[in-house]
Amino acid sequence: SRQQLPYILAGVVLMTLQPILVTLSQDAQGHLEYSPISSTLLSELAKLSISLAMLAASGSGARASVSRELLEYAVPAFIYFVNNNLVFVILSHVDATNFQLLSQLKTVFTGLLFRAFLGRHLTAFQYLAILQLAAGTATSQLAPCSAVAGGARSSMLGVLLSIVSCVLSAFGGIYSEKLLKDRPADSIHWQNVQLYVWGIVFNVLAALLHSGRSALGERFFVGFRGWAWAVVLNNACNGLAISAILKYADNIARVYAHACAMLVTMMLSVVLFGTSPSAQLLIAITMVSASAVQYNLKSASTVGSPGGG
Repeated sequence: SRQQLPYILAGVVLMTLQPILVTLSQDAQGHLEYSPISSTLLSELAKLSISLAMLAASGSGARASVSRELLEYAVPAFIYFVNNNLVFVILSHVDATNFQLLSQLKTVFTGLLFRAFLGRHLTAFQYLAILQLAAGTATSQLAPCSAVAGGARSSMLGVLLSIVSCVLSAFGGIYSEKLLKDRPADSIHWQNVQLYVWGIVFNVLAALLHSGRSALGERFFVGFRGWAWAVVLNNACNGLAISAILKYADNIARVYAHACAMLVTMMLSVVLFGTSPSAQLLIAITMVSASAVQYNLKSASTVGSPGGG
């Protein structure tokens, strides 16, 4: 709908910018001079600050039953905390290319959990469209495979953990959507405040686990310059856009926005960084586009939920 479109387009733009800005923030050797842990925590603080400012400006205020609700918002934050740390373990057992390919399974799990937890009915054509979307985005990742075929590695443990990661990622998104939509009277800014408070708590915990107290000490801001701050701001705005997509559209819209952003990023990389376009990219664009058309052509026959697509 027209209400959903601005949030989806904003999500596509911000998700497209994310890897490009990270690349621009690297030094000549391709290394980050700043701490990714610091960057993530600063993004969470920025999201909370923006949400508090918008909450104050809207005058909607907070609800009285804070304690129980606040605990419920800890669930998705904890899921993302576990999943983000699981990725480090997975990448020690699976190479980056296979990890990207296996990650597309979260698209399939999102479609399955979409019905199980949100009670949203999808037609057989829409399930096929979601499978096609996963295949299309996986195809876009095949280009580097030939270059690293000899060094590709993966273990059964790595594959199993990748599947667990996909389920957690999908469940985190579905649970967040359920929280945001179950209380339509609540301001999205107040809901975001509760989400991001827990995001900060778990990111501080992650920083302490990975680097100890030094992560939050005097080296916290080391290496932050123009592009590094752009990464922080873009990630914060991206988080706010995704929250709006989940509240006013749904997880399927988020999945399609992410797929579109991935392909647009690859196309822009050809222009900005001189990477070579591949046949796989063209095939992926065709598959994702056809999937989007197929999904939306059949959506008229599905039963929508309030604020759903």
